[in-house]
Amino acid sequence: MPGGWKLIPTHIMGAGGKLTSQNLHIGPDAAADRYRLLRSIGRGGEAVLYLAEIELAGRAEPVVVKVLDSKTTITPEIFDRISQKWNEQAELLRFVHRPGVVGVREHFEGPPIHRPGESSTLTGRALVLVMNHVDGLDLRDWRAERTLATAAERREVMRTLEQLADVLDWLHSGKATPSGRQVIHGDLSPGNVMVDAYGQATLVDFGLSKLTADHQTAEVWFTPGYAAPEVFDGKRTPGTDRYAFGAIAYFLLSGQSPPATPEQLAQALAALPQIAVLDADQRARITSIHSADPAKRPVSLAGWMKDVRHAVASTTASTSRPAAVQDTPPRPAAAPPAPLVPPQPVTPPVADRPAQAPPTAAPPAPYVPTAPVTAPDPAPATVPESVPSGYGPAYHLDPAPAPERSRPPKKRRTGLVLGSVAAVVVLAALAVAGVQLLKDKDRGTGQASGSGGPAAAASSQETPSETPAPTPSTSPDTSDDVVEPTATASKPANGAAPGVNAADLTVMNPVDGLGDFTVGAAKINTKQYGAAFIADLGCSGDAIAEFDLNREWKYLDFTAGVDDGSSKESGRVSISLDGQPAAFSELVALGKPVTKRVEVNGALRLRIKVDAGCDMGKVVIAAPQLTR
Repeated sequence: MPGGWKLIPTHIMGAGGKLTSQNLHIGPDAAADRYRLLRSIGRGGEAVLYLAEIELAGRAEPVVVKVLDSKTTITPEIFDRISQKWNEQAELLRFVHRPGVVGVREHFEGPPIHRPGESSTLTGRALVLVMNHVDGLDLRDWRAERTLATAAERREVMRTLEQLADVLDWLHSGKATPSGRQVIHGDLSPGNVMVDAYGQATLVDFGLSKLTADHQTAEVWFTPGYAAPEVFDGKRTPGTDRYAFGAIAYFLLSGQSPPATPEQLAQALAALPQIAVLDADQRARITSIHSADPAKRPVSLAGWMKDVRHAVASTTASTSRPAAVQDTPPRPAAAPPAPLVPPQPVTPPVADRPAQAPPTAAPPAPYVPTAPVTAPDPAPATVPESVPSGYGPAYHLDPAPAPERSRPPKKRRTGLVLGSVAAVVVLAALAVAGVQLLKDKDRGTGQASGSGGPAAAASSQETPSETPAPTPSTSPDTSDDVVEPTATASKPANGAAPGVNAADLTVMNPVDGLGDFTVGAAKINTKQYGAAFIADLGCSGDAIAEFDLNREWKYLDFTAGVDDGSSKESGRVSISLDGQPAAFSELVALGKPVTKRVEVNGALRLRIKVDAGCDMGKVVIAAPQLTR
């Protein structure tokens, strides 16, 4: 989308009650028709963003224009007060020149939005800020195109975060202005970060949204999940931007919208596979970015990013290398021969005996090697999902090829060969003796052979575990790549993994599929949600989906409403548990979302439903989150 700001439907009325699809202009008093407005592309505070164009040397060049109409500010006194702050902040932004920050072309006070040549016929005034147009994708759309399944995509995410960290540190340091004054974004979110075709991340639409929220009648505008607690009190500091940056990091690493509270966000960040395997001190340093107290958040975002990269890389290196290639001296025999099994009496077959039970035939003669024994190359390890099923996107990593083993020298000393032979002989003798002792012990206790007797005992001594523990592997194309460590917990598809206190319902596995629901981004009352159940049914059947909760969750939080782009204006949403009467059932309307918490404590199955009807619109169940 051109401009990339938080999008709103193109049918929304512009300032002054005029549709943006008409031939409308705005400009300073001396050139009132300078900018032609093409369409509205978003808003912040009570100001509206427009994609516009200016005629230069016979060609139209795109720009983004932010307009605050005096008619939205209630009284002339309030408009005058905002006008002074607006001009000061806009002038301050003109000092900021650096890749990663959108350029400000000009700001002015002039006639409100009008048709060509009609500026003198209108009353009222407008505050206008003109910014450069950034061509690319906003961070939400950019992330949606990446699964993080490849090393290249993971590097892209880390590079983008590091770009943002560097530019925010620079703005907060005072180096952006001659006076050393800090510059604060104030509404940092994926919708306000653009990434162009060259991978450059740029902050857009910042600095002025907080000004229109300073007066008493203005609504405080922010993006849920990215707003620090102090924003609700009208305070915006560098710590506010740092909190939002941490939420962006969570979004890019997980692909999920961040939870709304600092406690929930810190827990969700700590539960990410990349972070969960770290020790308590490392996790505390990383999750401090979501402290409710701004003073406890890290001062340097670039330093925080280095801590994250270093911790993840260190953890990956220590857990992903096969044991056979650790930095230890080579052994003459990398793997002992198969344990010897003494003769056993033939026993009747047992119904539940595993197919791979050891044979009862007489053992072969003791194995005496004549040369050092080397273990065969192991089969490639199967890399499990980095995220427990049901809690986020699964990052399937391509297993790296088995590292080459160093070949033994062609000539070895006689002493080394004899020592190897002696060691193998001793090991074989000890194995035979141990098995015989176990056999004698079993006979002494009268243990029946059909219920785990000598054969079973020998089988249990054969190997500590039938299935070797999976070994995560790094991607082969980079040495400093960030690879998500394998999660150690093994849970059912919709179970709660240890340490996970919140889960996005949209990524959990439904019992019989999603039916007529789809999962995707939606917008309710101008607010963008990255993960939502969407039912656009029309006159067809109801949309129903069910999920197993396994009695592991306490609450379900969600926002229900009608998508801003819906052609119909109402719909009914129901939430029920274990076949009981609906715990929630309401008719939602366009522009009037309902945010609810439903208690699901002790429930086995959750059912979500949207009723069909020819007069029903595009219904959205946004940000459905289960918590313990």
